[in-house]
Amino acid sequence: MPRSTPHRQTRPLRAARLSFQRLEPRLALALIDPILVPVGDPQNAADPTTGYGRVAGAYRIGKYEVTIGEYATFLNAVAVADTAGLWDTAMESDTTSAGILRSGDEGNFSYTVTGPAGITPAGATSPAQRPITYVNWFDAARFANWMANGQPTGGQTAATTENGAYDLLAATPGTVPLRNTVNPNTGAAPTFFLPSENQWYKAAYYAPTLQGGRGGYYRYATRSNATPGNVIGGSPNQVNYILATGAMTVTQQPTIEPTQNYLTNVGAMQASPSSYGTFDQNGNAWELLESAGMAGGAVILRGGGWTSFSSYLSSAYRLGILSTAVGSNAGFRLAATSAAAAPVVVDFVSVGDANNAADTTGFGAVAYEYAIAKTDVTVGQYVAFLNAVAKTDTHGLYNQRMTTDLAVAGITRIGKPGRYSYSVMNNDGSAANRPITYVSWFDAARFANWMANGQPTGGQNARTTENGGYDLTRSAGRKAVPRNAVNPNTRAAPTFFIPTENEWYKAAYFTPDKAAGVAGYYAYATQQDIPPTNDPASAVGPIVNYLKGVTYCVTQSAIFSPTQNYLTDASAFASSGSHYGTLNQNGTVYQWNDLTGARGLLRGLRGGFWAGGSITLQKSTFTQAVATREENDSGFRLVGTASAPAASARTEAMAAVAAAAGDTASSSSGGKPRRLFVGG
Repeated sequence: MPRSTPHRQTRPLRAARLSFQRLEPRLALALIDPILVPVGDPQNAADPTTGYGRVAGAYRIGKYEVTIGEYATFLNAVAVADTAGLWDTAMESDTTSAGILRSGDEGNFSYTVTGPAGITPAGATSPAQRPITYVNWFDAARFANWMANGQPTGGQTAATTENGAYDLLAATPGTVPLRNTVNPNTGAAPTFFLPSENQWYKAAYYAPTLQGGRGGYYRYATRSNATPGNVIGGSPNQVNYILATGAMTVTQQPTIEPTQNYLTNVGAMQASPSSYGTFDQNGNAWELLESAGMAGGAVILRGGGWTSFSSYLSSAYRLGILSTAVGSNAGFRLAATSAAAAPVVVDFVSVGDANNAADTTGFGAVAYEYAIAKTDVTVGQYVAFLNAVAKTDTHGLYNQRMTTDLAVAGITRIGKPGRYSYSVMNNDGSAANRPITYVSWFDAARFANWMANGQPTGGQNARTTENGGYDLTRSAGRKAVPRNAVNPNTRAAPTFFIPTENEWYKAAYFTPDKAAGVAGYYAYATQQDIPPTNDPASAVGPIVNYLKGVTYCVTQSAIFSPTQNYLTDASAFASSGSHYGTLNQNGTVYQWNDLTGARGLLRGLRGGFWAGGSITLQKSTFTQAVATREENDSGFRLVGTASAPAASARTEAMAAVAAAAGDTASSSSGGKPRRLFVGG
């Protein structure tokens, strides 16, 4: 590592709340929110080539390295008198990475961002958005403490920088302490900290989709085993480092000039994230890691910096330095505890106009008001369901093709029975908001039961998935069963179901005012009688994800690729909905329906899908299939009662407890759309 400084000065406090959002220079004291990416896939295997990367639980990590702007915010909050030496003179004087200017006298210091010097190509222009350097391990730990303590202002004390994630008051000088189990300032586990080596390594190099969904490791933190390039911008597999030719990233010249900045803005390599969505875990700045237990006061850094050659970037390389050393090419990023699992929220729209007449097809008449989900159930919602009830997947709620069929893939599973864990895939972008596929009618019914029971956690039993809206304990012979009149877990009418064919049809095609005040039905679920376009970029809608002629929607190509995602988000094409406001009842995926609701081996599918022609979208087209069918063309949406609860987060928690106790807990509200967290 270049240049170290022997002496530093410190400061007390100022103001601010920080995160990992990129700062503009004007945001010296701004309130900012952390940009963290979740790292799931707990209990993953270690990299067999290095032994690193295995992490038992889920966590979050900074999408970007901590920036100059963020560190200036920190200094202005706690370093008006810099007793711990959080600011280094080289942050101002070394123009290869500067930096931060300090003005004023001890007790009245203030800090502003400066630079970059020299040539400033796009992606290396921001004073504030480049990574902070010239920080040692203790500076990084104090920043983590400050974050864990809620970004307070004041002197450098136990309440601000000296305790929190790490007890630096009790630490032996020069020796890195263990992370606190409890932050004494909050009475809870620290929320921010430096990543352990395994946490950092996993976020950088692990990919759950490798080896047929079993998971594996890349050599570089750019989702690649090939040596990266070093061009700023939108090309994949690019890193801020020195090429074998000697070319530096910012200047593309083979020399280092002392008056030239060499740092790039965080995230400047726009198409080179890790599998979890972090940027710059290779290059730009080496990153300090949690390193308790190292001999001789040493700490570990990984990832390489702007001064590095390709071998230093690889998963096989780790660097040890003194905990008090600093340099122009070393910084850090933070890790954080895993976010609490959010309840599944279903947006419902009201379907009124009770006692409407049937269409000429014989379908669509519904004698009552009801609510139907605005969108299909998504991959993200189904992942929440699996993590709640499928650690031992007794009834096969997960299908391996949810991982391996890249046309629709969205879920990865790791672990063994009893310890399965599920996460959303990055498959040509995050799959979280795309509709779930490879689900049978029974999978959909179990999801509806889980929702009706308050989204409980546990095995697949009568309290979670096997009863509620449907009594699946009576589904012998693979026959679908009718709806329950009463949910035995709440002793009230269930509030979540799969729609009957008439309910689904009416929500898709009916309008009370098709022409001159006369009710009728459209041919398509987009309030029109002619085939919609399938071009997502079209300025003239409606737009539907289907095969128009021979052209696929997502690619706008007639060529099918087995490695290409073909799903669009469940909420896509917001101006192409039905009269009642549902989205994508045509296209993307077929949706299960209950037919008449009677017991039987068959259930219905309607609406068309991403590889179906316009005829599959039409109201006159219907499909019936065995209720156990699981394919890449089918998903589902839910219906609820007209008075289904619109629960707040507080009501949701209370309702879940009440449901588990066998009591009803619901409230009703009018209007559309409505957010439903739990049901009775």
